[in-house]
Amino acid sequence: MRPRFDRPAIAIATAALLVALAFRPYPVAAADTVCPFEIAVTQNLAGSVEGWTAGADPWPTELANLSVFDGPPEELADLIYDDEIEDAETWTTIWELWTDNPRGFWIRCRYANTLVTIERKLPTETTRCEVVFEKLMSYADGRPVVRSMRCS
Repeated sequence: MRPRFDRPAIAIATAALLVALAFRPYPVAAADTVCPFEIAVTQNLAGSVEGWTAGADPWPTELANLSVFDGPPEELADLIYDDEIEDAETWTTIWELWTDNPRGFWIRCRYANTLVTIERKLPTETTRCEVVFEKLMSYADGRPVVRSMRCS
């Protein structure tokens, strides 16, 4: 006797799997550099404000953007992306990097709901960085949500 499969259930499971695969972040190879998706920060008033009590909104500090620099970020050589790709749901920005840059390339990861950033030098073999943004979602400050990012 052959096993009987419920075709609608298989179709639903297959569709769910395809949707999950479509919205997962890009796979990260061993040599890829990615910003942490979320960081923990502590923000406080520098001093007291008479008659007021300090508070904090519970908004997440998720990855909101990326800056790519020619040399260390403190030198302010922030590069403009080389290409962009748009579809109905996403907007992708792409930086094409050259491997013979004696200054090296650095990235600065920027986060929603904070001024705190983190930065690091990219491996010399890195030739491309890209950020994929959601066009249909945004943070409280209006910036689009980052779906994924990687430098490879």
